[in-house]
Amino acid sequence: MYLSIDYGTKVIGLAAGEIIPKGLGTLENNDKTIEHIAILCQEHDIGMIIIGMPIRNAGEEGTISPKIRDFAQRLANKTKIPVYFEPEQFTSVEATRIIQETGEKIEKEKIDELSAILILEQFIQRTVNEENLTPHIFPSEK
Repeated sequence: MYLSIDYGTKVIGLAAGEIIPKGLGTLENNDKTIEHIAILCQEHDIGMIIIGMPIRNAGEEGTISPKIRDFAQRLANKTKIPVYFEPEQFTSVEATRIIQETGEKIEKEKIDELSAILILEQFIQRTVNEENLTPHIFPSEK
């Protein structure tokens, strides 16, 4: 089972699944976030964590990337689960468009959760035929 994270400095969107991702809501990004996600990983038998890595039009990582990498390392160390980065652009824009099309009220939490779903869908589609994926972040031995 995969866990997908749409990282934000204030709110984190979550989704899980293997073939069809399901939203798991959002978490406030604070000093308890890693612990909450570790519990989710146990509850959902997560074997792989995927975090969206914003990529600019020129191909370089976005300015939030160092925070994402630090978060990913702390999460991997806590859960002992490897982390993969999924390059992503405009998932929040796409999520907003999808919510608008359904006629639902646009709320930040819905956008973040749907962004996590979109990141996981993209990862599954991109890696469906890959057998030996190499994690970007390994849990440290400490």
